[in-house]
Amino acid sequence: MEQSVGAVSMQAIADRAGASVGSLYHFFPNKDAVVEALGRRYADRMRETNEEAMPLELAHLPAEELFERVLSAQMHFIERTPAFGAVQEAVSRNCPAISDALNQAIAGHVGKFLAVRYPRMLPPQRMASAMVSVAIVHAMVHLAFQVPPEMRTEVIAEGKRMLVSHYSAYDAMR
Repeated sequence: MEQSVGAVSMQAIADRAGASVGSLYHFFPNKDAVVEALGRRYADRMRETNEEAMPLELAHLPAEELFERVLSAQMHFIERTPAFGAVQEAVSRNCPAISDALNQAIAGHVGKFLAVRYPRMLPPQRMASAMVSVAIVHAMVHLAFQVPPEMRTEVIAEGKRMLVSHYSAYDAMR
């Protein structure tokens, strides 16, 4: 993970973007505005990543394949976006509405997915299941980037086993 947002200067942001500090200040009044804009951009990309990993037409995939798609997509997104963790942490602290909107959007999509997969599941249970699943996937991916790299695969595999086991009970009732 890259350094925390608090430790980054506007000059460092400009250097990373390949722009001048003056140009950066032309579009953003301060570092918080840059972080908020990045947070919104990353939230949109994360939402899109999730929707692409679990399109509604694949609602009946075996749980093992489904969670492989979801977790792989999340891991690849974060690997390709090294500043995501630091930006997400700063956004959660300073702009919680962005994080809340992302979580609600992803949980909403997961809820739609669950409605197709488990049509007899009642809406309150479906939404609770969606919110818990989103929180678990978020925590697993976060943990995977906190442990030594050689443990990442096993952390994700263990999380996938937990999710597959959980949803297997629902699959048995279909």
